[in-house]
Amino acid sequence: MKIQKTAPELERLILMEIHRHGVCAGISAVTVREVEGRDGGAWEIADIYVPGGVVPALCRDACAAAAAVLQQHYQLLPFHELDMEEDF
Repeated sequence: MKIQKTAPELERLILMEIHRHGVCAGISAVTVREVEGRDGGAWEIADIYVPGGVVPALCRDACAAAAAVLQQHYQLLPFHELDMEEDF
């Protein structure tokens, strides 16, 4: 059974992995999203952000590789399942 993670948690894990590659240290953020039409918390990388807007091919490949490994262990916790207690 896969562990559920929120999108921000998955994004941090991907960033930590790709920042190990010196050329990718400039990647400022990644976003993940639920894969449309698939059940079970399937997710994918939606965007990669870097100053200047041009993501080096090596960094795109590093993101894809990191996501492939993480997808084996983690599924996306759907937003509607978050336990958001109101502090009123």
